[in-house]
Amino acid sequence: MTSRFSFIFKRLLTLIPLVLGILLITTFLLDLTPGDPARLVAGPRASAQDVAQIRVKMGLDRPFFVRYVDYVINVFQGNFGTSFKTGQDVGQQIANQLPITLSIALGAIALALIVAVPLAILSARKVDKLPDQIVRVLCVLGIGLPSFWIAVMLITYVALPTKWFPVAGIGTTFDAHVRSVLLPIITVAIGVMPPMVRSLRATLLEVNGADYVIAAKTLGFSGMKLTRSFVLRNAVGPLVTVTAAQAGFALFGTTVVEVAFSLPGIGQGLVTAASARDFPLVQGYTFVFAIMVVVLYLIADIVAAAIDPRVRIQS
Repeated sequence: MTSRFSFIFKRLLTLIPLVLGILLITTFLLDLTPGDPARLVAGPRASAQDVAQIRVKMGLDRPFFVRYVDYVINVFQGNFGTSFKTGQDVGQQIANQLPITLSIALGAIALALIVAVPLAILSARKVDKLPDQIVRVLCVLGIGLPSFWIAVMLITYVALPTKWFPVAGIGTTFDAHVRSVLLPIITVAIGVMPPMVRSLRATLLEVNGADYVIAAKTLGFSGMKLTRSFVLRNAVGPLVTVTAAQAGFALFGTTVVEVAFSLPGIGQGLVTAASARDFPLVQGYTFVFAIMVVVLYLIADIVAAAIDPRVRIQS
């Protein structure tokens, strides 16, 4: 128990330099912008005086280190600034949009796991046979098909003909919300599921050749009982890591899906803010996306350590 808490504490400590590094990159976004950010915000017809005022408002008249320290202090106080275009608080705007993105990403990961685990087990048990070949082909197709194309196909051949699913907006009731996010969830799940299937299949095949599995077979264990008791529980560790990686891809995949289905999540917000050159919003979205990915990997490390004590020992 002590080693487990020590492992978690050390992982939490690593978040401090990671968060500071993310904030450093986020602050540096202004300096990476081609041309004069103040001129881009003001527009080509703005006077030099207007551009100078915007430059002061954006903090570009101060040294980079001063801007970075101020931004760090503000973020830890929950202040992400104010949108240039809407005048709204950036943190509040992100908080309003975040549940939509999380519902799509987490729903996609849950759906992908529900489908991936049985497919991987079937593929590993029927290796090189017809079921295994079908699963492997489906994985290749899932990796190769662009998310935007899948979204368009679902809208064209499912949403519009059946009229069960909205093709834009999120809805105001719980039922409408579920129907609004179901097709986006399926779209993202199709993209993140193949690596899960392939990873779990490879691990299952490796574990099947382990000495303890061979010993269990000699004792009479076979079929799903052997898979559940000896194979699957020792093969889920790598799946946790792959799932965390795919969860990160799912978060960024929601950007494309939210645009395709016109959903007001943070992915759609990031695209809109970038096109409008709303730098405080872009910085806020970038920081939130990065933090969510870091937290996902932290959770994956903790879950992997809980499943397999060897992870804590090696760490």
